Amino acid sequence: MRPANALRLIRANLVRHKRRTVLSSMGITLGIAAMIFLVGLGQGVRREVIEGILAKLPLNEVIVTRAPGIFGDPEPLDDETLELLRSRRGVENVYPALTASFPCSLKGVTIGPFSLPHFRTDLGVDGWDRRMLEEAAADYRRIELGPGEIPVILSPQLLDFYNEGFAPANDLRRLTADQAIGTSLGIFLGRSSFERGAYVRRTGRVVGFSPKAVVLGVTIPLVEVESAARLTGRSEPESYSRVYVVCSDTKAAAELGAFAQDRGLEIETSREAVEKAGLTIDTVTAVLSIVAVIILLIAAFSIFNNFSLLVTERSIEIGVLRCVGCTRGDIRGLFMGEAGIIGLANGIAGVLLGWGATLIANALLVEYLPDFTFKPESFFHLPWWLIVGGVFLGEFVAVFSAWLPARRASRIPPAEALRKLEA
Repeated sequence: MRPANALRLIRANLVRHKRRTVLSSMGITLGIAAMIFLVGLGQGVRREVIEGILAKLPLNEVIVTRAPGIFGDPEPLDDETLELLRSRRGVENVYPALTASFPCSLKGVTIGPFSLPHFRTDLGVDGWDRRMLEEAAADYRRIELGPGEIPVILSPQLLDFYNEGFAPANDLRRLTADQAIGTSLGIFLGRSSFERGAYVRRTGRVVGFSPKAVVLGVTIPLVEVESAARLTGRSEPESYSRVYVVCSDTKAAAELGAFAQDRGLEIETSREAVEKAGLTIDTVTAVLSIVAVIILLIAAFSIFNNFSLLVTERSIEIGVLRCVGCTRGDIRGLFMGEAGIIGLANGIAGVLLGWGATLIANALLVEYLPDFTFKPESFFHLPWWLIVGGVFLGEFVAVFSAWLPARRASRIPPAEALRKLEA
């Protein structure tokens, strides 16, 4: 059969059964649109995490922590270990950190002319080497500390929690990072809402923000945490919680990581932390994409049924075509051609529908979602392979679903079809 004649027959058959064809293949459009929307969302968030955050993190920094003790005691992070890390080639700075193991709370907040003397909340406390505090907070040196005051660094996420949760609930104004600099805090080390033992009170002043700071708490000088442990009757910590090691370059960081692991210590780099987040995003995206797969499976079953019914209805037509010289391949090609056009049309429609849904959803998210740290300008990202893959997947589902009915149609004996015509 000539290609031009085949195309005319395919077009005529599609027009003749257009309503049933549209209804049976609509699932492909919805499935592709769902896939474009969900995978595009995952790619957008992943791009923000991997490309946006990772580009701002120091790749030459290694975080060393104690390995969990399964067989025997883990390697301690004491001063001897710190000196050993400092002696390694390519190591520029070593900053110990200690997370308070005793309860802590915050009471009384003064922000400029505003004061909340009765405000109290329990929180976590992290102790950093003072040199690390100075390097982490750009505003550290311009904030003058009063007598007895200690510097405090907060997490940007904590400011988000305050602006979007605590402030609206308590009819308080929202704050920018610049407005929060200089805030005075009453810090109680060793006392919480549930424990009223010996405690040490310190007045802290916010000197800056750092993404490394403890999220739900305050970060203060390391000596304050160690001193509070002694003054509240708790034994002085035997080792640090973790150590931040700054290397000269990424090669030195990799060598230090291998050295620390050989000594039984746990290591984590900024890249590894972000890549773990990216893997989590990919996993969630894959799970959500199962919805699109289910829709496509339903669409495939519907197309299979539609073409099976068409083969039965057009058995006489098929017999006549065979009698006038059409081969089995020609008959099979007619049905596969119809399926291919259906798949291509629905694949393109699905991509366009999904793309439109991402535009609407992104506009709503940008407009109505509260501002937060690392809030992206676009929550969706549609790479070229996703667009091409969506069209190809629609084509594949339609052609695959029509394969068995088309094969059955090509095997209908011409004599049997003619007998039906005579009857």
